[in-house]
This record gives sequence, structure tokens and C-alpha cells, in this order.
Amino acid sequence: MTCLPPECVLFGVDFGSRYAGTTVIAVYEPFKIYFLSCKKEEDADAFIEQSAIHFSPDCIFLDAPLSLPGRYVGLEGFDDYFYRKADIQCGAMSPMFLGGLTARAIRLRDKLALMGIFVFETYPKLLASELDLLVLGYKKDKTHLQTCRAKIASLFNPAISLKESSIESWHHFDALLALMSAMKYICKKASALGDQKEGLIFY
Repeated sequence: MTCLPPECVLFGVDFGSRYAGTTVIAVYEPFKIYFLSCKKEEDADAFIEQSAIHFSPDCIFLDAPLSLPGRYVGLEGFDDYFYRKADIQCGAMSPMFLGGLTARAIRLRDKLALMGIFVFETYPKLLASELDLLVLGYKKDKTHLQTCRAKIASLFNPAISLKESSIESWHHFDALLALMSAMKYICKKASALGDQKEGLIFY
């Protein structure tokens, strides 16, 4: 995307269980994209925080809820105990069902905000749908991963270095989709679902 500022650094994060080794960060630095993978038994929250401190990204797009249904913070007209408007619009899981993951994501967002690093919520499936990846078998078996990653790699300007084989798993793939949503946001081309008062999901 030629609209990205020359020194822009962005993160897209597939946010997994804390010690499962499934959290992946897709990093954009000028003219290259690569991945950082959390190891099994490593603290994923600390991994993201330390990576953010090291790289100081302009923004982070995180695949996890960053707010609760408005009912819990006393927003007038928000009566649903389980879902935010954004969750209903995009068919995402309830932040309440995700429980601890939601709490971890909000805590991480708040800690990074104190350092001037801003985190936005994204839902990779939305961009996958927009890019017609669902019909190619998005989030199915390894064969479909190869098909989907070939399609997504073809979308990038050749000036941006992205090694297709580095997209090793669906966790890497979702991190890349989150990163692409961050790129769209910086270029003022992102879409959003939900209500600003309750929480938006960008893609």
C-alpha cells in the first residue's frame, strides 16, 4: 500500500491462549512483512508487550474483544448481557463467553496505551470474507491454507517483501489478516462494525 507513511511500523496479532504457543504477531516494517511466534509455555501477553516496546508500532490490530457489552458499563439503550452490537453484526463470539481472553486483551490494551501504543480490535474473518477467502477454504485444513496464502500473497505490491512460506499456520494467516486491517486503517480505508460508545471492530 503506497499510502503507508515511510517509517510506519504495524502489528497484526492472532491472540491465543496464554501459554499455548499459538499467539503470532505479523510485523510490517517499511517494505517487508514477517512473523514473530510465541513459544509454547511462554507468556503470550508478555511476548506481545515486550515486542511492542521493542518495535514501538504505530498501532496494533488485535484479534480479541477489547470491550464488554454496554449493559455492564451503564450505557443507555444497551441491554444485551452477552453481545455487543459489533459481535451481532459480524457473528463473533460473545466477549463474556471468551472470559479470560477478553480480560487479558483489555488489560494489554490499557498497559500499552500508557506507553503511547494504541491497540484496536479486529476480526480476521471479516477481511477473509471481503477477500473471498471463505470459498477457498479459509480456516480449514493445511491444503486450504496453501491455497489461501497464495491468494493473499498475490494481493501485495511486489515492492513489499512477504515470503509466502512464512505463513506457516492459520495463526500466522489470521495475524496477517489483522495486519492488513491495520494497513487499511492507516490508509484510511478500513471499515468498522458496532457502536463507537460500546466498541468497534475494524477490518
